Amino acid sequence: MMTSRTPGRPTPLLSLVLAGALALAGVLAAPVRAQEDVPGDPYDEAVPQTPEQIIEERGEHEMVLIHGLGSNADIWDECLPFLKGTFKVWTFELAGHGHTQPIVDPTIAKETERLRTFIKEQGIVYPTLVGHGMGGMIALQYSVDHPADVSRLIVLDAAPMQLASLEQKAAVGQELANNYDQYIYSRFINMTPNQEVTDRVLDTALRTDSATFISLLMSSFDFDLSGKLYSLPVPMLVVGSQLMFPGQGHSKDQLETYGFGKARALSFKRMGGTGHFMMLERPIYLASVLLAFGKSAEVQFDR
Repeated sequence: MMTSRTPGRPTPLLSLVLAGALALAGVLAAPVRAQEDVPGDPYDEAVPQTPEQIIEERGEHEMVLIHGLGSNADIWDECLPFLKGTFKVWTFELAGHGHTQPIVDPTIAKETERLRTFIKEQGIVYPTLVGHGMGGMIALQYSVDHPADVSRLIVLDAAPMQLASLEQKAAVGQELANNYDQYIYSRFINMTPNQEVTDRVLDTALRTDSATFISLLMSSFDFDLSGKLYSLPVPMLVVGSQLMFPGQGHSKDQLETYGFGKARALSFKRMGGTGHFMMLERPIYLASVLLAFGKSAEVQFDR
């Protein structure tokens, strides 16, 4: 039975980790402090085209959307109407989530291979990959493994590194074993200020296959691609929620803390007024950001 304790608001790094499956960032590193506003920071807000302007243009571009840990493919439903027409859009669902059957001992590596098979079977050519939370980790891994096959890479509240000690892994494993439902509740309850969205994502997380959730979460503890980003030629956009980037200034420092310091083709967009589930909180605006970068990695966002 779930306790009535209301957990304290997680630090930005802890939020990134445990809602988006970046495991233990909040435990492994000092919290990123809220920064004061600094006008003119090139990493701050960039204004994309409006959906109405973009949808009028038609193209043969292809896009694959990958949800995060404890979510499912339906999370993109509010964004899809604003993407289709400009892009051919597919949603990739992780095993053990939504309507997709579990697999044995799922890991980030296995999900990356499932994504490769999905792209091949669907006949998708040179797509823009969009990944949220753990979906961003999988998109990053796929891009590192197959850089010539990816047009653009967009990661939402995700980071390229996640390292945990044996003691930290054991502590999380014990917490999951002792009270799985409470663990899920405590990690998802403060991921968005929107109560309706909170109810939806919490319900979805609790319906996710528990063995799958645990296995994927534990596999993320050793994830680290930060040292490989310097050789990744794929243009990459990091979209950060206000939960992850609470201050508008000094975004470059925060990105380096999250492991993006060596990326050679990086743009950044901070989405103000959002929690972790920006596709549910501001779907039209997020769609416009995805369209803008997906159409042109050069025009809408600056390094």
